[in-house]
Amino acid sequence: MATNKDVQDSVAQVDRIFAQVMDADMWIRFGLKLLIALIIIAGFYILMRILTGAVSRLFTIRKINEHDSLAQRQNETLLKLLQNAIRYVLGIVMLLTVLSQFGINITGLVASAGIAGLAISFGAKNLVQDIITGAFIIFERQFKVGDFVRVGLIEGVVTELGIRTTKLKGLNGEIHIIPNGQILQVTNFSVDNSFALVDVQVSYEEDLERVEQVLHQIANATTEKYTDMFIEPIQMLGVQTLGPSEVVYRLMAEVPPMQHFQAGRLIRKELKQGLELEGIKIPYPRMVMMNTEQGNGGQADGAKNVQSS
Repeated sequence: MATNKDVQDSVAQVDRIFAQVMDADMWIRFGLKLLIALIIIAGFYILMRILTGAVSRLFTIRKINEHDSLAQRQNETLLKLLQNAIRYVLGIVMLLTVLSQFGINITGLVASAGIAGLAISFGAKNLVQDIITGAFIIFERQFKVGDFVRVGLIEGVVTELGIRTTKLKGLNGEIHIIPNGQILQVTNFSVDNSFALVDVQVSYEEDLERVEQVLHQIANATTEKYTDMFIEPIQMLGVQTLGPSEVVYRLMAEVPPMQHFQAGRLIRKELKQGLELEGIKIPYPRMVMMNTEQGNGGQADGAKNVQSS
């Protein structure tokens, strides 16, 4: 049961709270702090709009070919990165400044934010690495959408170049999604002209001088037949290797980027037809049977098969 003293203490506490609420000076100080906070927010908002607008105008001034999708993507990515960085930095500074106006100790908040940011950075290490690597890929124009590239053991056409991942479409239609942080080395086949290397085999029984003359004739005829395919005339480089049952000649042709696959097929077709017309044989697998007989029985002791190709 409450005593008279407890009732008096409760009444006194209510009176103190009521007196504080009705204190005009307290409300004036709070109103001034609130007004200052609003002014600070408005000032930071105006500063943010000015800085982001200046960055946007700076990137607008840059002359970019409207057909260059990679340059447009690079420009858009860098613009968003800079604008977001400005917003985040100004937003954090504005929040800390407003809290300090209401007497909140921001030192502890800064220390806590530093510890939390450190923990998040360790957890999001791969994500940050992917984003930074993607920004450098776009900025340095290492490859663009539509290029045929090799990333490690994966080859394909770039279908999407993002800030975090890159998508490659393989020759069989499969889609490879590669985090940008794992792209350590890239081979781009679409930047410069390609070279089609074709090896052709002829038999050891053929006259090599005549074979070289025929190969030169076929190379020149193929170049004239497909003038739009070859940048330079097809070159007959000479003997590449000496195989078990064949002599291997190598031909090389410079073609536009990514045309070496098709050029190689055309050259092989013309070589097959041209060598057949000249009667030059392309070696094929052959099998030689060797039998040995035992002296007394006259029967086959065994057989040894030798296969050459």
